Amino acid sequence: MRKLFLFGLIVIILSQGCSKSTNPLNLINCDGLVTDTLGTNDNGRIYMPNAFTPNGDGLNDISRPLTVNISSISFTIYDENNNVVFTTAQLNQGWATTVPSNSFIKYYYKIQGVTTGNHRIGACGDLYKLSCRPANAPVLSFEDQITPFGFTGPTHEALATCL
Repeated sequence: MRKLFLFGLIVIILSQGCSKSTNPLNLINCDGLVTDTLGTNDNGRIYMPNAFTPNGDGLNDISRPLTVNISSISFTIYDENNNVVFTTAQLNQGWATTVPSNSFIKYYYKIQGVTTGNHRIGACGDLYKLSCRPANAPVLSFEDQITPFGFTGPTHEALATCL
């Protein structure tokens, strides 16, 4: 009887982690991601800035993942209510949109890719669309800071402080 109880408890715990949340307060942008590159020496990488500034200055205007040794991708951006605002399956394609002045808007992203070594790699996180930088802003990373070796160097994006 005790073994049956433990097995049932394990099944309940495992099944809880496999389903998408229907509660709008639980963001689903990380549900179902798979990364199976551990121990494979697969060098596929996905780098995703967590901020972009679609202000038309030609710098960090598009939100997109930058990839190394990735053969296919699924990239989705959600708003705070879990509504899809952008999705693509094309490598190097990103979200180009406008940004209201004096704004700092939070979104969420989910990326599932397949490496050239035929392994899956996933990433998810916060994404900020902004025209200014709030005083209490989290650490922001921009596309112009990314090299094939990851995030390096300072950004060239100069933002005014939000009012």
